[in-house]
Amino acid sequence: MKTIAFRYGLIFFSGLMAIFLISYVLGQGANYNLRYLNGVLHIGILYVAINRLRAKQPETHQNYVSGVAQGMYTGGIGTILFMAFIVLFLSLNPDFLASIQEATGFGDRLTPIMAGALIFMEGVGVSLIASYLLTRVIDNRIEKSQKEAGMTYASRE
Repeated sequence: MKTIAFRYGLIFFSGLMAIFLISYVLGQGANYNLRYLNGVLHIGILYVAINRLRAKQPETHQNYVSGVAQGMYTGGIGTILFMAFIVLFLSLNPDFLASIQEATGFGDRLTPIMAGALIFMEGVGVSLIASYLLTRVIDNRIEKSQKEAGMTYASRE
């Protein structure tokens, strides 16, 4: 479980960093709407990680805790690494921090640490909610394919 989470957490972090750096280079670093792209990446990575867990450990099927834990590990690793990256980036780039402070209305209260904390809270929230929903979707898909193959689960008989 943890090797899957670590692998996909690093992929998630790399994707977030790539989206951020490309948008920054293109002058869109402060574009708030790019968070939707981050969300699509986040949900996609969680789906793949939970699906991989179910494929490698079929006994975890219908155990929502294992699916949610997989998603939380994966999302947590990527989010914490990205949070650290953003804190360092904003600390080393005060002009960019000032443009975000101006655009968001937080003013001087927005510090690199506060920005990192906001990223962490958002990442944990998305990971928790999306992991639960995706676990349900994946488990339902597995159960449906098993029923079509004529197999049933003891918990459902």
